[in-house]
Amino acid sequence: MESYLKDAFPCAKITKRSGIVTRLARERLNQLLGGENQQELVNIGKDMNWDYFVKLSLKTFEGKKIMVRAVCLERKNVNCIADADYVFVTMDYQGVKDGINQIAKRLIDKLSKYEICAFQGSVTITISSDLDSTNVEDYGVYCNESNQRYHKETVIKNHTFSEWKLQRKGIPWTDGTMTFYTDEMTKTTEEDGCHKCKTGKREGGLVTTMTSSMKVKGTGISHDSQFKGKKQDDTRVELQFLESDKYLVVAKGTSQPVTGEDKVVTQAQGTCDNQPLETKLLPRDIRVPLRVIFGPYDGKATDKHLQQKDTKEVKDPVSNEKQTINIDFSLTQKEK
Repeated sequence: MESYLKDAFPCAKITKRSGIVTRLARERLNQLLGGENQQELVNIGKDMNWDYFVKLSLKTFEGKKIMVRAVCLERKNVNCIADADYVFVTMDYQGVKDGINQIAKRLIDKLSKYEICAFQGSVTITISSDLDSTNVEDYGVYCNESNQRYHKETVIKNHTFSEWKLQRKGIPWTDGTMTFYTDEMTKTTEEDGCHKCKTGKREGGLVTTMTSSMKVKGTGISHDSQFKGKKQDDTRVELQFLESDKYLVVAKGTSQPVTGEDKVVTQAQGTCDNQPLETKLLPRDIRVPLRVIFGPYDGKATDKHLQQKDTKEVKDPVSNEKQTINIDFSLTQKEK
């Protein structure tokens, strides 16, 4: 059993309960004889602070066969995460050996969807987002004893590109760098044939235009999260292993905020309420989020290496924003 676990999860330190009991008995005898080894007690305490507990049991059945069973418990949530069930074997050395091997393989297969040894390595993601939309509102209006029209057109042209160069360090923490560039423009033209003047009772035509534009570049990953009392990058690369021997890659993160300036240009011309050309610069904080899911890909948590290079295109059904997302990762199972 131990060799199977060590091969599947090379980072794990495996300690047998019988070994701890023997060491405790030896230290007890040592202290009775007047000796004391504080470091050995510390080491024993560390070995008892386990993350996973594998129980292998052998029981005789009707005096003719032996039942071999194995389960794995997770200490953090105190629940069984893998049950290899049981097998009945003959009451001899070879039978017991074959039964343990069979149960060990089953247990490893059950554990293959849990990332016990972290996958570490590089993950590069690029996202190119484009929104090019035109929204038109048009209907008839009536004033001054004649038919007029109300027409409003809103044009949006946005482009954002971000690149995330990450290094996965653990489950699921990463660090790294990111850069982004965004170019946004919104233009609204409103033609109201029956605009009600702010003063008086007159109604008449008014054409109002407003253009908002901004270009900004930024770098850096947000550091709002904390781990062991220290701030760290707000990026995660999660590996979700599925029952079908496949896995998903889920990347999350946020850029450092960058303050850009919205250039807002407005003008109105018509029967009344005219407004001369006016330009304002309005500060606005920009953050670029990272929320992508890739896969499923073939692979298990017991594999030694996970590597993929993939591209996908997605479209937001509400805003119609189009995204081209690329991912390139090479991850190796931690050995120590």
